[in-house]
Amino acid sequence: MKNTITDLMNHQFMILETLTDPGLKGEALQEEVMRAKAVSEVAGTMIQTYRVALDAQKAVYDGYAGRVPEVMGIKE
Repeated sequence: MKNTITDLMNHQFMILETLTDPGLKGEALQEEVMRAKAVSEVAGTMIQTYRVALDAQKAVYDGYAGRVPEVMGIKE
């Protein structure tokens, strides 16, 4: 897998560092704020997707579900 949750967190920290740069002002700051909002929205969707996969795996582990469909990408 090319990207991981750790990669996602690293990207978010990089954005935070950019946004807190005191030298970033005016239009450049506004562009970074818009970019940060877009990344935050995408990251939120990704995290929700991971949550569904974890909940499915937990249901299998706890015996509430037979098995997780292969489309979830979770190996038993």
